[in-house]
Amino acid sequence: MKSTKSTRQPRKRGGERKAFGERLRAEYYAGSSIRNLADRTGYAYGTVRKLLLEAGTKLRKRGGGRPRPVSGQDR
Repeated sequence: MKSTKSTRQPRKRGGERKAFGERLRAEYYAGSSIRNLADRTGYAYGTVRKLLLEAGTKLRKRGGGRPRPVSGQDR
């Protein structure tokens, strides 16, 4: 028999949604990934991404946008 308990998070609206998106943005800019934020908050990846975009977040490129070493020929 399936459990009726939902694992979904409650929807955030208005000022609460905006404040939550700004907190996520701060953590994202501090180095957290969207996946990490989704796992930590219990919200879906797409929801966290949408909240970040609504908060005006400039997203990193796929793979984290980590700096790569520069060889002597590329300088």
